[in-house]
Amino acid sequence: METYLIELLEEIVLTKEDCPPITFEKGTILKVLMQTPSALLVSSDSSFNFTIHTSEENKVWRNFKE
Repeated sequence: METYLIELLEEIVLTKEDCPPITFEKGTILKVLMQTPSALLVSSDSSFNFTIHTSEENKVWRNFKE
């Protein structure tokens, strides 16, 4: 699979009960690990994985071209 990267256009704050929030700043580059019709599984430099909705393309994130 070709390396596929996205860039955040907005800050994302991930929250979970009884855990401190994790913040990803605007401009963060994330590696796409897997794509489904409704979401992308992405990974940060720290190997933290989470999903982001494909419907948020060009609102919250965009394809990153070097």
